[in-house]
Amino acid sequence: MATNGELNDLEQWRSIVEYQQRKPNPARTWENRYEVPAYLDEWDDEVRTDTRGPYQTAENARRQASRDAKAREARGWGWMQPGERIPTERVLRVAIERTTLAWEEVDVRDPETGKWGS
Repeated sequence: MATNGELNDLEQWRSIVEYQQRKPNPARTWENRYEVPAYLDEWDDEVRTDTRGPYQTAENARRQASRDAKAREARGWGWMQPGERIPTERVLRVAIERTTLAWEEVDVRDPETGKWGS
């Protein structure tokens, strides 16, 4: 976890990138790869999620979410027809989430008996 060493860090953040992938063309084979498009002109129904963290500040989580979204868009390129590049992934949502850390008592030691538990 990214931390500056303080013991009173009460919040943690994480980055979320949701994206979809283009559907591959089931009719495409090795033999017809030059005639048949590699991808269909539609998106998969499944929404995929990249989650990273925890981070100590919202700004760190924002930076990571921005980097992940940019990388997701940049690496997702494929071929529809020879010479025609299309995006194979599209980013739907980029967000950061926060969780508040709170201490909760889980077990108590009896000072007289020295045993844990009720």
